[in-house]
Amino acid sequence: MKKTAFTICANNYLAHAKTLSNSFKRYHPAVDFFIVVLDLPNNTVTYNSLGADGIVWAHEVLGSMVKELSDTYGIAELCTVVKPKMYEYFYNQGFETVLYIDPDIQVFSEFKEVFKALETYDVVLTPHICSPTGDVGHPLDKDLMRTGIYNLGFLAMNKAPQTLEFLAWWHKRVVAYGFHDLKKGYFYDQIWLGYAPAFLDKVYVLRHLGYNVANWNLHERVLMEKAGTWYVNTETIPLRFFHFSHYKIGNEPIVASYNTNFTLENRHDIVPIYKNYKLSLEEAAYHDLKNIDYVFGKRPRLAGSEKISQKPTANKFKRVAYLFKRMVKIILGKE
Repeated sequence: MKKTAFTICANNYLAHAKTLSNSFKRYHPAVDFFIVVLDLPNNTVTYNSLGADGIVWAHEVLGSMVKELSDTYGIAELCTVVKPKMYEYFYNQGFETVLYIDPDIQVFSEFKEVFKALETYDVVLTPHICSPTGDVGHPLDKDLMRTGIYNLGFLAMNKAPQTLEFLAWWHKRVVAYGFHDLKKGYFYDQIWLGYAPAFLDKVYVLRHLGYNVANWNLHERVLMEKAGTWYVNTETIPLRFFHFSHYKIGNEPIVASYNTNFTLENRHDIVPIYKNYKLSLEEAAYHDLKNIDYVFGKRPRLAGSEKISQKPTANKFKRVAYLFKRMVKIILGKE
């Protein structure tokens, strides 16, 4: 089957996307990799130097959707809200197997287990954790329940009748409820994939500890390096990819603002890959790219600010108008 992988980000996150792209292509040279840019072109960026096989402009392939939802969702939310439609886009381009990978991920070896599983299953998910966390610190297993059992920094899906139906349902849910609002039970696009094993027949939960290693599962995973190859816990478990979620250059030794359990001071095993990741970002012009202002997405409300620039009422009307247009299309059989 024809395969591809993609990530989504604004211009200010392209250093991360380039680092991901280069690492993915190193181990998967035959699999096309695309960077979906949810932003307008910026003349300071050389897009053909990002290591991807192609750049896809979200606002061009998704029509009015991006603009109409920009007053409802922040940029991080919006990057996840468009994800189901981007799967449909790549399926329509002739790809039968599509992988989504967060831009803040670095690949360390070939995804053998994923592609093997996709020969039998249609969806591959990676859980946040594969064993209980204990009872002290943050995040614990009870905290991760609120954000979803599975981490949507990675999702592999084949084109199949069931997955296409699931994508249509998922799209409707994230358009309406794709917020980061834990008090209301919303967490981007991620929580909805908890339904995948219940709704779909061919879902594979990949419990290989080398996938989606991140700050939230370090209680069960220790990194080790031998002859230039990284492993997890033992030399029988190769590190497939590390998810540098919430890592910010300059905040060392903190690996994530919310993680009170692990830092670069008490986890010496992860120090080398964090140092190399920081170097990769800097070589990819991180310090220049991070300052590019994004075009799409609602602006965050700053502490002490009087009002958000866009009136909330106007935002609601735009969202209702978008949903009404979609309902008309569905009734007329055009969607």
